[in-house]
Amino acid sequence: MTAPTITPDEWAAWRGFRRMAEITSGRIVHDITRSTGLSSADFVVLMELSKAKDRCRRQRELLDYLEWDKTRLSHQLTRMAGRGLIERDTDSDNVVVIRMTAEGRTQLGAARPVHVTSVRRNFLDHLSADDLAALQQITDKLHAALQDAEN
Repeated sequence: MTAPTITPDEWAAWRGFRRMAEITSGRIVHDITRSTGLSSADFVVLMELSKAKDRCRRQRELLDYLEWDKTRLSHQLTRMAGRGLIERDTDSDNVVVIRMTAEGRTQLGAARPVHVTSVRRNFLDHLSADDLAALQQITDKLHAALQDAEN
């Protein structure tokens, strides 16, 4: 069986995508951490919890959404609980439920405007409406392909 090959143009596209994503994400995370002390992982977990009307999720749902290793999520949640950002509870089905605390809401509330400003400055302000539409089409296409690969 012959190993797949990648053309120079394909390598350039891949490297450009990776570098752009790393730099942009890194700058946004830096802004959030500098302003609030929240790490990227803290922010992502709190944002996901904030989407639920009761600000809680089953630990398994967080694991599925984040696509992290179970150990990584467990360690992250332990750190966040230690800082009072979340609480772990067990529901009537003996399922671990993660709930955002008042401190978590406060910290997320402080981080959201920083996040919006940083996303605008480091990403959105550099793209036209056509660029954004094209990027959305590409991300939808890749997301669908990855979902199909799982099934």
